[in-house]
Amino acid sequence: MISPATRLIIFASAFVALATAASAAGKFDGRWNAVLATKSGPCNVAYRGAVQVINGTVQVQGAPNNVLSGRVSPNGSVTVRGSLSGNLYGTAWGRLSGNSGSGSWRVQVQNGECLGVWTAQRLSR
Repeated sequence: MISPATRLIIFASAFVALATAASAAGKFDGRWNAVLATKSGPCNVAYRGAVQVINGTVQVQGAPNNVLSGRVSPNGSVTVRGSLSGNLYGTAWGRLSGNSGSGSWRVQVQNGECLGVWTAQRLSR
């Protein structure tokens, strides 16, 4: 079973990808809904959730400060990294365009590595 801290890293890594895009382009503020699907590893089959982006800053409920960081290039390419401790860390990368986005993620958890993909849709601005 995946710990709550590990779930937070998996889920928040992909969502911060959305938020960091907002700071680069200034056009991704709003509420987003995302689905993270696990392709391999000991993680749950899927994770779903929402994130609020305000003025380029993401608000993920339950995420400790300074756990996640990331950026997006002018073309919408997103890279995000997160870590809760030395052996719990993850990366998400992908692309945002308009009101949707997609990409991949990788997380190192206590009992192995998980790989997957994420998709996102903007719910509101």
